[in-house]
Amino acid sequence: MKLSMSLPPFIRICAATLFAAVTVVSGLVSGAATAQSAELRALFSQPVRLERPDTPDAIPMEVRGGKLFVPAAANGIEQEFIFDTGSPTILSRQLADQLGLEPLGQNTGFDANGNPVTMDIVQLDQLVIGHTVFRDVPVLVFDFSSLATGGCLIGGGVIGSEILPGSVWRIDAQSETLTIAATTDALADHDPDLSGRLHDFGYPHAPIIDYQLGEISDRALFDTGSADAITLFARVAESASARARMVPGSLQRGEGQEGESAGGRGPTGPLARFSLREFELSGQALPTAPATIRAVPPTLLGAGWLSSHVITLDYAGANIFFEARPEPAEPRVDAGYAIAWVDDHAEVVQLFEGSAAAQAGLRLGDHVVRLNDRSMQADGAAVCNTVRWLFADFNAGDAADIEVTRASGPVVIHVPPH
Repeated sequence: MKLSMSLPPFIRICAATLFAAVTVVSGLVSGAATAQSAELRALFSQPVRLERPDTPDAIPMEVRGGKLFVPAAANGIEQEFIFDTGSPTILSRQLADQLGLEPLGQNTGFDANGNPVTMDIVQLDQLVIGHTVFRDVPVLVFDFSSLATGGCLIGGGVIGSEILPGSVWRIDAQSETLTIAATTDALADHDPDLSGRLHDFGYPHAPIIDYQLGEISDRALFDTGSADAITLFARVAESASARARMVPGSLQRGEGQEGESAGGRGPTGPLARFSLREFELSGQALPTAPATIRAVPPTLLGAGWLSSHVITLDYAGANIFFEARPEPAEPRVDAGYAIAWVDDHAEVVQLFEGSAAAQAGLRLGDHVVRLNDRSMQADGAAVCNTVRWLFADFNAGDAADIEVTRASGPVVIHVPPH
């Protein structure tokens, strides 16, 4: 018998463009379910058992579309997972069924758009990443194929934050390596430029850090599921302290959707992006970085930092470390528009005022039928090929010929390089 319950606050499910945050509300289970509820709460409160090699464990990591992909084996079945520090671990429904995992209960939360999302709770006997073994891991189960893009982009699921405690996690996008160690002393090349306080408030053990922005002192989530460097909670962004630290002339406004959530795509709303300076951790200012805004808390520090820094999460020492990369990646070009797969078609889902795309005549909501020499009209297996190409290969900063459908017929819009 399945048990429906709610878990502690601050559980998030994949913040960012694939499907955004799910915050679980606190609650109580009554009646005959009370004993099972206590068992489930005990399951989530007990530490995950860990077996590690004597030396740091270096795992190959691939960066695609701003997401981090790593190989791992769930109960002996190896698949590719997204490594997302802003999410609990979630298995795909297909993998959970293949493993024959029986639900222990259910959890209902709300996605970033306020839609309720229910997931099964199961226990994984072992999760193996490289040569490191995590045992008795409580995980959620979700059918990613229910999303327009999730089934195309996510294999085994998401490896999340409940396995982070007790280890040091070094995330190096330049060498495409995720390293798990017992202490920072075990890392051969650990030479950070600055550090901040890292908090663990219990399941799902998300990496929470203190930050300061002028007069504001708050906490942010370090979320590798977010492709941006800094994403300010809207109320923080509206403050005098934040406005004073936006680089003059950098603010651009637009309209569109923040991304696809576990309960579906979000509503169309205002967007903003800018450069932000004097964002501090423990009194040390991070370099000026591109930033954006989100409607729901908390503020995020995301995978955008990995283009310029190696990030180390030291759960053993309660610190986060930033170390400048020897060779920073080329800055990401903000083209002023975004195209995503929506339902059964490609669509312009973001458009910024004054951008080359807007000036060329592109409109928010345009249905795209051809992008350069590639048809965007697809069905069946071809849909995933198109979704993956848009996600990882299409560069909106390059020149593009975009054919869209209008009431008057097809229109080809040339967008110059940004």
